[in-house]
Amino acid sequence: MQSRTMKHETALPITPPSTVEKKPQVGDRCDERLKPRKLLSQLKKSVSSRKPRLKYRPVLNSVFDLDAFMDSKLSCTSPNHHMDRDAGFIKYALSYSKRMVVVSGAGVSVAAGIPDFRSSEGVFSTENGGSGKDLFDYNRVYGDESMSVKFNRLMVSLFKLSNDCLPTRFHEMLNGFAKDGRLLRLYTQNIDGLDTQLSHLATNVPLAKPIPSTVQLHGSIKHMECNKCLNVKPFDPEIFKCDDGYDSRTEIIPSCPQCEEFETVRRIAGLRSTGVGKLRPRVILYNEIHPEGDFIGEIANNDLKKRPDCLIVVGTSLKIPGVKNICRQFAAKVHANKGIVLYLNTSMPPKNILDSLKFVDLIVLGDCQHITSLL
Repeated sequence: MQSRTMKHETALPITPPSTVEKKPQVGDRCDERLKPRKLLSQLKKSVSSRKPRLKYRPVLNSVFDLDAFMDSKLSCTSPNHHMDRDAGFIKYALSYSKRMVVVSGAGVSVAAGIPDFRSSEGVFSTENGGSGKDLFDYNRVYGDESMSVKFNRLMVSLFKLSNDCLPTRFHEMLNGFAKDGRLLRLYTQNIDGLDTQLSHLATNVPLAKPIPSTVQLHGSIKHMECNKCLNVKPFDPEIFKCDDGYDSRTEIIPSCPQCEEFETVRRIAGLRSTGVGKLRPRVILYNEIHPEGDFIGEIANNDLKKRPDCLIVVGTSLKIPGVKNICRQFAAKVHANKGIVLYLNTSMPPKNILDSLKFVDLIVLGDCQHITSLL
């Protein structure tokens, strides 16, 4: 009992008694590291950059004639009210979207001087006597020497052409989105490398983490790869045979120098031969297994979880099933997030494509380069 009393008597009060004199506070109560004015300016900047409310949304699968709209601007005639609203809708998407996904095709590079594939002037129509598509079929290309030579000729031609061309205004616009941190990902079907030569659209080859801004769905003409050791090197047009004449310096399908070096070492060491691989342009062809397909699928699934608020499908007819599936999934996710889905092409997409995507807000017909003028 005594110990309890002593504990009670010696217990300190929760608050100091009124007779205790409080010491005056020394210095400013605010931490000198905090700068209220700076914080206030940052807050104002954040509020001013907030995404404004979308006041107009077209009916799904509405069509906007971009070329006609630009012609009316150049001729100083007033476009109709409906076209003005659609142009404003596109401008809103490009100006305020913060997690944009872009799926691009060959139409983006046409203005740079690189032919597309499926138009009347495209590679499929002009190469190999009008059967240019066969030059992108793995079984045809590597099952016949004459087709291999034609394939080499086409790859070398596209490589040299891409080196002479510069990125388009549309490429530059996407690079600006990436610089501002508003481009979640560019999934490009193009093998010309015009997009990836821009600083903020750079990629890594082979594809690896950390995931770059640009994912090349069909590879790149800028690189070649050994089919055995998987060594990736810059494309060398001088080692691929491109005509029927004799040339000891070139092979139809060149041998891999790294594999040959390994074989030399193994032979000196008395080890058995494991074979020498062959070099080929690092371009994905029809009827072959995509070496990075699973990884690209993983990237797309992760991007779907990041709440994309805008999908732009541009310069592609979506004839490749895998690419169409990527667009379908992103269109559904963007629509669920109350975002915007734009389809940009020179021709109207077929009904089965629209039925697959389901949630296209606006079909923009015309030269995609004109989109940059809306900004």
